[in-house]
Amino acid sequence: MSEEEKQLQAHLYEFRMLEGRLKEISAQGEMLMRALIETRGGLTTLKGLNPSSSNEVLIPIGGGTFVNAKVPPSDKLLVTIGADVIVEKQKDDALKDVEERIKEMENAVSGIEAHRADLNQKMLTKRESINGLMAKQKG
Repeated sequence: MSEEEKQLQAHLYEFRMLEGRLKEISAQGEMLMRALIETRGGLTTLKGLNPSSSNEVLIPIGGGTFVNAKVPPSDKLLVTIGADVIVEKQKDDALKDVEERIKEMENAVSGIEAHRADLNQKMLTKRESINGLMAKQKG
C-alpha cells in the first residue's frame, strides 16, 4: 500500500468519525430544542395562571390525549430543581427559575450550533483533502 493510499484511508476514517460526531451533536441539539420548546410553553402557561382565581387547563395523560382540569387558586407552585427533586415556590420565584432554565438551554443550543458549524468546516476541509488525494491517484 502506497503512502498516498494510507493517507487517503486515514482521511476517510477521520471524515467518518467527524460525520458520526456531527450526527450525535445534531441529535443532542434536536432533543434540546424539543425540551426548550416544552419549557417555553410551560413558561407561557405559568404566566397565564391567575393565583387569585381558578384556572382551567388541559393536562396531557399520554398518547395525545388530554383532560380538562381546574387549577385551584394558589400562589405556590411545585418546581423541579433537578435529580427528581421538586420544591414548592412562589409564582414569581418559579417564573425566574423557568426563565433561567430557558436561558441556559438557549446558551446550550448556541454552543451546539457553534460546534456543528466547526464540525461542518472540518468535514469540508477533510473532503477537499480526500478529493485531492483521489485526483492524485487517478492522474
